Amino acid sequence: MGNLLIVASAVAGALLFYLSSPGQRWLRAPWPSRPARIVAAACVALSLVCAARAFQPATSLSVVVTTLMASLTAWPFIGALIERGRARRTAR
Repeated sequence: MGNLLIVASAVAGALLFYLSSPGQRWLRAPWPSRPARIVAAACVALSLVCAARAFQPATSLSVVVTTLMASLTAWPFIGALIERGRARRTAR
């Protein structure tokens, strides 16, 4: 259960960072920057704290940073797929 919390909170933090950025493609307008980024930082901090309790320091940092990198890399591609689906629906 602890490992799931580590990954879920890191993914949630990355998603909140993405959704609050001006270039995001998931929503019609980005979420308000300041509140979303504060909650995103809290999610990442929670992930780091939980990982530090579960693993060695280097391992915990590696798990959280790798999860953040994978998530932040995937969100724009998923956004492009969402935008492509919207364009197909409006073209019909």
